[in-house]
Amino acid sequence: MKNKLELTWIKKDVRPKLEPRILLEDSEKSYHAAHRVSADDIFDNRLIFGDNLLALKALEAEFAGRVKCIYIDPPYNTGSAFEHYDDALEHSTWLGLMRDRLEVLRRLLSPQGFICCHIDDSEGHYLKVLMDEVFGRSNYLVTMYVQVRYADKTLKQDMAFHKQVEQVHVYRRDYGAMPIQKSKSLSLEKFCHYVSISGQGREVSLGGKKVEIFPAGEWKVLRKEGSKTGLKEIWATGSILDGNSSGRFFRDYISGRVEQDGLGALYKVEGIGDDGLGYRYLTGPARAGATKGKYFQGIPLAKLEPDADEQTSPIENFYDLAANFGNCRHEGGVDFRSGKKPEALLEIILQHFSAPGDIVLDSFAGSGSTGAVAHKMGRRWIMVELGEHCHTHIIPRLKKVIDGDDAGGVVAARGGCGTDCRHRAGDRGRTRAGGRPGKP
Repeated sequence: MKNKLELTWIKKDVRPKLEPRILLEDSEKSYHAAHRVSADDIFDNRLIFGDNLLALKALEAEFAGRVKCIYIDPPYNTGSAFEHYDDALEHSTWLGLMRDRLEVLRRLLSPQGFICCHIDDSEGHYLKVLMDEVFGRSNYLVTMYVQVRYADKTLKQDMAFHKQVEQVHVYRRDYGAMPIQKSKSLSLEKFCHYVSISGQGREVSLGGKKVEIFPAGEWKVLRKEGSKTGLKEIWATGSILDGNSSGRFFRDYISGRVEQDGLGALYKVEGIGDDGLGYRYLTGPARAGATKGKYFQGIPLAKLEPDADEQTSPIENFYDLAANFGNCRHEGGVDFRSGKKPEALLEIILQHFSAPGDIVLDSFAGSGSTGAVAHKMGRRWIMVELGEHCHTHIIPRLKKVIDGDDAGGVVAARGGCGTDCRHRAGDRGRTRAGGRPGKP
């Protein structure tokens, strides 16, 4: 049998015994807006009060394979004690806690689903290996690095190192799941150059290509408004000299021709480029001792196809959100020290890993930022929280979001979306009774 690389820890093989649980609604805490605003209003969201492992196990019966995006912000295990939770578990205990929950979370994900796990470097590297084991290393997509504080904003004056960056490990459930990339229209702004030739030039052969050479004074470059017929100016230097045909041609045949052609010569090279012109303009060095030149290219033909006006941008893996972290303390009208995440971060994650109508889950709900942002962005949501701040923070915050009274954070609120707050007690499996969710 082929050996498998995996984490090991004390009592790794000891598994918690999970008995079936039924989620019962506390009808007094069910809440929806006073009236329906649109046909897209959502009435099946859930806030579960209790142990998140028991809650996740209970959710499997209904939601296995249905959740599109999971965002969790588990305890970082820094060794500190905070107002709302203890962050000082023994290392092996923390690993077991995370392993058991990640396994259930994977079963809840849809085949096209993603999980985004927010952590810092206290346990971040161990978490990465653990997630490799649970989700498969081939399903690791990226680690997003998030700047959470400025260099001059220290946590404690006596700390030897200043932690400015945290991580979000992103995995897909199955191979082939694709995130949503931003689309952008083809920009014509830089295609604003037009070459005007007044001389006859002379013809030579360079590198097996026909080349017309125009000395300085017999040509000029005009700048006009960018258009599909304009040219983009590019310096022939650095990696470009090896990276494309124009750069290589400049390097091999033009950069050393100052003595033959003079400074500032223009070269019209036939049979080069992907813009359909059939030629490309290049310029030699313009000053004595200079080695750089330029070339002018049109828009590649592939980008001029009828369906190519919209292009996708790669998803970034670094976000400077230090200002957002510094100002998010009172987002949603609730103060949650040490652990609150800004809505701007959740918006980034949800726009890339979910679509309107998808189910978003957060089993370490904290102050409820995930549900608040998901609601504003038209996603369905499920949150789980054990602490009493479930009642003191999350419920008041979500009520304002549902009513459209939360103007902070992600402001594209969908007022009138109803929510169903289902509660369960984590104390020895007892449940609170209730009826069905209310409807408008």
